[in-house]
Amino acid sequence: MVRGFRRKGRRHGQWYSTTAIRCMLALAISFASVQDRAAAQSHAAGYRIAAGDKIGITVFGQPDLSDEPTVDQNGNIRLPLVGDIRAANLSLSELERSIEQALAQGYVRRPKVNAKMVTFRPIHVLGMVRTPGLYPYQQGQSIFAAVMRAGGIGTSEQPGQGADFFQLDDRVRLLEINQAALQAKKARLVAFANRAARIDFPDMSASPVEPARLAEIRESEERVFAAERRAEEQEAEALRQQIPRLEAEVASLRRQSDLELRQRDPSYNVGRLTSELRREETRVDLNSTRLKSEALKAELAVGELKFKIAELRNGYQRRAFAELRETERELLESSVNLPSARRARAARAGQMGWLTAEHDEMPAIIVIRPTGTTTVKYEEAIGFLLLPGDVVQVGSLVPSASPGPSNQVSAKQPNR
Repeated sequence: MVRGFRRKGRRHGQWYSTTAIRCMLALAISFASVQDRAAAQSHAAGYRIAAGDKIGITVFGQPDLSDEPTVDQNGNIRLPLVGDIRAANLSLSELERSIEQALAQGYVRRPKVNAKMVTFRPIHVLGMVRTPGLYPYQQGQSIFAAVMRAGGIGTSEQPGQGADFFQLDDRVRLLEINQAALQAKKARLVAFANRAARIDFPDMSASPVEPARLAEIRESEERVFAAERRAEEQEAEALRQQIPRLEAEVASLRRQSDLELRQRDPSYNVGRLTSELRREETRVDLNSTRLKSEALKAELAVGELKFKIAELRNGYQRRAFAELRETERELLESSVNLPSARRARAARAGQMGWLTAEHDEMPAIIVIRPTGTTTVKYEEAIGFLLLPGDVVQVGSLVPSASPGPSNQVSAKQPNR
């Protein structure tokens, strides 16, 4: 698997699955663990000592003078009796001779010194890796092995890092879902206000929201649309059902009034006394007036019911228009907040060197190698072999690990 990965040697590529990355990580660590001390000494034969290297110094016959000092930032090691000895830019054999000369100055008679590499100075893995930091150098270590030792490509898992990015990412996703929901709600309100039979949803195929979530939002709005139309129709129908009864009551009262008025016809009152006729006419007039009044009340009740039905429909429409205005206001806010949240997420992702949906390719990998007073930058493939002290920068880095353009030299392949 590792040979196949190196053979591709591409600067950009597709993300590997979590399982594959873990497998490659296990292989890389297992390969690194089998490097023994003899292999390190073979590599150190032509190696130039630098700050951070740990050197094993053995003075034969003088165990008190033997030590394992680390080269300090000034390029020196400190030994008993002789103090500081220059070690930087020397080979192990040159360091042995230098220590022997120092000990021979009245400290040890004909000293014999052996120097060996105990630990090479560490490599730095920075940028878009899960656990950036310093890692021990192993002979034959490649960029791939270094990145895998740092947990693979991804966001930092160091305490306190990355939490704010996830909060920003969650905010972006919530705003995207909320915007899609508001667009669907607006379509539903427009359909209801226009008395449409169905909702005409906008095209959301370019939305970053998952299709399943979009379908769920549309289905929810369709259920609300159907429920509101059904509620309006049920309330209107309950009012309409009262109208036939009232209209029948009006007709009945009018018939009764007509019958009462017929009793004033002289043919109905033949043989009656004048006093009786007057009393009958008075009774008929009173009943007729009462029936006409009741019929008029029933007619008013019919008109009131029709007004209530119209007012019911108007009330639903007014609420729909009010919700539509509020939804449009929320959509306007979303059109401002969402781009701002995306910019904040992209800025934080850039600081962390993490890929986002806008940058879904394999990040650039740069090796920064100190060479005396300058640094050399190599833009290399994943199988490029590292040297002690190399800085592996994966993706963007804030602040930049390189000293600056004035003392950098770009190269494609070192002379090894």
